[in-house]
Amino acid sequence: MPDLKELREKRQALLPRMNELRDQANDEGQDWGAEQEENWKAINDEYNALVRQIEDLEKRAAVAEAVDAANAATQEPPSDNRAIGRGDFDGRDGGQHNRPPPNDRDAPKPEDRALALQAWFRCGDPCGDLTDPQRQACERVGFNPYRRGLVLPMLDTEGARVASRAFRGGPAGTAPERAARALEQRAMSAVTGATGGFTVPTGFVNQLEINMLAWGGMLQTSDLLRTATGNPMEWPTADDTDNTGEQLGESASIGSSVEPTIGQLVFYAYKFHSKMVRIPSELLEDSAFDMVSVLGAMLGERLGRITNTRATTGTGAGTMRGLVTAATLGVTAAGTGAITFDELRELEHSVDPAYRNGARLMCHDSTVLHLRQLKDGNSQYLWDASTTDGQPDRLDSYPITVNQDMAELGTGNKTVLFGQLSKYKIRQVNNMRLMRLDERYADYDQVAFDVFIRQDGNLIDAGTAPVKYIQQA
Repeated sequence: MPDLKELREKRQALLPRMNELRDQANDEGQDWGAEQEENWKAINDEYNALVRQIEDLEKRAAVAEAVDAANAATQEPPSDNRAIGRGDFDGRDGGQHNRPPPNDRDAPKPEDRALALQAWFRCGDPCGDLTDPQRQACERVGFNPYRRGLVLPMLDTEGARVASRAFRGGPAGTAPERAARALEQRAMSAVTGATGGFTVPTGFVNQLEINMLAWGGMLQTSDLLRTATGNPMEWPTADDTDNTGEQLGESASIGSSVEPTIGQLVFYAYKFHSKMVRIPSELLEDSAFDMVSVLGAMLGERLGRITNTRATTGTGAGTMRGLVTAATLGVTAAGTGAITFDELRELEHSVDPAYRNGARLMCHDSTVLHLRQLKDGNSQYLWDASTTDGQPDRLDSYPITVNQDMAELGTGNKTVLFGQLSKYKIRQVNNMRLMRLDERYADYDQVAFDVFIRQDGNLIDAGTAPVKYIQQA
């Protein structure tokens, strides 16, 4: 498999041919027929495939470094190893108990937690025989593998923000380094016996975090808020942009007060789940099967997909209010299937200058394909391919994020977002729950697993429209 250096060199080598085809598309004296259109699409597909491979390798590096950092941070046992629930390790009554390790000498190591989680995965009802290493690991960790559910502590708010920035690029450092720092911070705060986090390998939680963040774009560009409970969270807003100060004459009265427009958003905690993943007992019994990596990636991606969809186009009626739903009309395009340079510039300048510092563009990948051909008034292409690690491609100097849940070019569609995308807030309750369903598919000799999370999302808009969109004719 090519390494990052080779992939980046291949991507760079495509740019001259892309520029040649774009010049043909913009030269009225040349014939831009079906063959050229097909060539343009093919080279774009190749470029996008290279970009996806590069991003995948960067994310794999982020996961590896993050897990190493988290494991290093959890070598010593936390001071709080209190038990939760009832029952004990030797009972098969479904007890919800984590018994503390018997003494510091037997303090669990990362591999003990990995074996204990593996024991939990395979310990259905009736329970398969645990291997000696698994049973010994459960003893050292003080973990009951017969319990039906696990609480998975996630990053706190600051850690989630750092990890999110790691995947959308930033002014300093590489994505893996920033993600590792964020996940190391989570590891130090989440491994408390009171929540059961001490018994869960950090790698599994990291896999869930990374794959949720990496999917779709919304969790990367939004501001993430993690709260300890799911109570309705009020967020006050104030719009004072119509009010200005005034000059006073000598001994003149200051007059009556002028109040800003006050509003309020409420963030709820709607419940989402990954949908069940059914695992045959043969795989569960295979000690070489890496359940941590496979299930962590699969469940994380599923939660990432539904979160991205609802955070993009959710109606706000009993669910998240998506960014497209909450944004404001900036420009109506003249065409149903095209966007011009002037319309893109109009969109940018329809957003208040206060929100253009740090602004981003967001659209579907097929719209990016179209926008790559646009030139400005000086015949310079608006699209600028990134040549710096960890930095996204830019369009008209603004970073651009691909979001496949946005509409493609078509009649009446809202196709391009621009503005302060971080004004969109995603509130998540600080714990996920991993459940094991033993009996439901027993007749198929399978065990099902499901992850639950509570969250909400909305755009903080006090009336100043921090994000606007282009709508096709």
